[in-house]
Amino acid sequence: MDKNTWKCSNCGYTFDTDATANPPETCPSCRTKCEFLNVTCYIPECGMSGQDPRLGSK
Repeated sequence: MDKNTWKCSNCGYTFDTDATANPPETCPSCRTKCEFLNVTCYIPECGMSGQDPRLGSK
């Protein structure tokens, strides 16, 4: 995997980063300090890329 998909625990904003990069401390969307959840798809059903559909939106 060369990309990770992160989701803001506050507003639900999702974005991709390089697999070796960590998410920022502040969300680019809501501009608050929050926890980012790794919602990258690791299962064959979604092609092992993008957001895991089982995790849904906010």
